[in-house]
Amino acid sequence: MIWAAIVRAGTLISVGTAALHLYDEHTRAINTSRIYRSSETARFLGVSRTEVVKLIKAKKIHAKLMNGNYRILGQNIIEYLNQ
Repeated sequence: MIWAAIVRAGTLISVGTAALHLYDEHTRAINTSRIYRSSETARFLGVSRTEVVKLIKAKKIHAKLMNGNYRILGQNIIEYLNQ
C-alpha cells in the first residue's frame, strides 16, 4: 500500500516536471550568450531543422560544426531574425 502511494507521488512529480519543462520551452526568450542546437533554433524560427541547416550552409546564420552537430550562438539567431 505504501509503495503504491510512493509510485503515485513519483508519477505526479514527473508529470509536473515535464509540464513545467514544456511550458518553459515554449515561453522563453532567446538568450544572446547561450549556444543552441539546430533543432532548438528551428523551433525559435518556426521551420524544420533541415531548413536551419540550409540557412547555415547559405551563410545566412553563422554556426559552428562540432562533433557532427551545428551549434548556434543566440546572438546569431537574433541577428538573423533582425534581417
